[in-house]
Amino acid sequence: MRYWGLDVLKCVHCKSFPLEIYVIEYERQDIDTSGIEKPFCKVYCGYLRESIQQGKEYPCGECIKIGIKTAILYCQSCKHWYPVKNGIVVMLTDNKRKLERDLEFLRTYKEKIPENILREGKPVNLESAPH
Repeated sequence: MRYWGLDVLKCVHCKSFPLEIYVIEYERQDIDTSGIEKPFCKVYCGYLRESIQQGKEYPCGECIKIGIKTAILYCQSCKHWYPVKNGIVVMLTDNKRKLERDLEFLRTYKEKIPENILREGKPVNLESAPH
């Protein structure tokens, strides 16, 4: 996944935009950024966590080189979260998700995940999980 994905991704449940991202693991990649139209994103810059403003200079050349391997996307509106595993965003409706895998993800990375997601996140969180 790349930060520019946040320019188009909406919550599967409530369609809220933009989603927040909490990066757990990433890698810098050597990518030729010459010829990239800036700003690369049209509405929202996930790298800076702000709406795109006309005339502002954006660090697109730096941003595009970051490959996000592990992260959580979070919707502030409805509190749903979505894991990013091996660079792939897993955005499924609740009935298609494997809740045990989601719990395993939360437990594995709990030191790097915000407390509100661990306690109140949907569809599952560590407070509501069977112990």
